[in-house]
Amino acid sequence: MPATPVSRPHTPPAFERDLLLQLTKRWGKRVAVKKDELDLDGHFDPELPDFPEHLVPLLALPGSPPPDTDGQRRILSASWIAYNAKTTAIEDEIILPACRLMLQERIPVRKDEAAVAALHQTIIDEHYHILMCQNAASVTRRRRELTDLTFDPQAWSVVRALQERRRELTGTARDLVEIAFALAAETTINAFLSTISTEFGIQPMNRITVDMHRRDESGHAVVFRELAVSLYGELSVEERELFKDALVQGLDAFRAPDFDPWVGVARTGGMDVTADELREAAANRPAAPRDTGPLQTLLADLGLSEALGPALAVPAPSSTPAQRS
Repeated sequence: MPATPVSRPHTPPAFERDLLLQLTKRWGKRVAVKKDELDLDGHFDPELPDFPEHLVPLLALPGSPPPDTDGQRRILSASWIAYNAKTTAIEDEIILPACRLMLQERIPVRKDEAAVAALHQTIIDEHYHILMCQNAASVTRRRRELTDLTFDPQAWSVVRALQERRRELTGTARDLVEIAFALAAETTINAFLSTISTEFGIQPMNRITVDMHRRDESGHAVVFRELAVSLYGELSVEERELFKDALVQGLDAFRAPDFDPWVGVARTGGMDVTADELREAAANRPAAPRDTGPLQTLLADLGLSEALGPALAVPAPSSTPAQRS
């Protein structure tokens, strides 16, 4: 009888283990821009709120009389418009510039075909997310008679934090700060998107719009992590310190509450509050729980779990990340 061959575990070739390559190959099947557009107007239900009540700090403000039913409904509608304005500002002011920056030859990230394709796909996705936000906000403005409600992109704390951080910087230092803030954005945005995308009591199209965005951002987090690892490995000691500092600052900025935009939201419902009142109330509220899983993965991939984990209140990962090819 011939000997039975010994079974050996199959190790796929390196190109099959490349996360960026796998993402780019599946792009056409997984992203929102390749799906049919949602019928936002056709499925609008005037009886449903446009935004989750528990995510609106105005409605839990101590010492302020609650708005009447109509005022509260208008505040929730204005909150949905504000959410889309902030999301647009993050995409336009932080993430898209970093994507274009990483395509430049002077930035030492991966420049193979898969990496370049992943960046171009991400740019297309982010532009489409901006269009999704604009369409969703436009329907709400029109149906809720809030056509005059607008928000300055510079009103959001994270946009201002990036501008302040890079104001005195030039060259490589400025580049690294911009990429670090975008990395912070792509690492943390999914948690907030997940909160809204699971709220089944709001406008169905609003929830579905956010869920489509969330699915795309899951892939973007992988793209930015992979590129950040290739970038970090090429930096000098001084550049690594700058990058780590900017990453921590970016993560803090994305968790920082906004105050000025909520003053305008309050006004739509007949509430008269100031940014200082909102700031004082926020200081007295316990910090909201957060999902640190994506951040654990990022720090582990960069080899920074011990260096940055305690400062960011991120526990060490329970297992070692998979070996990279």
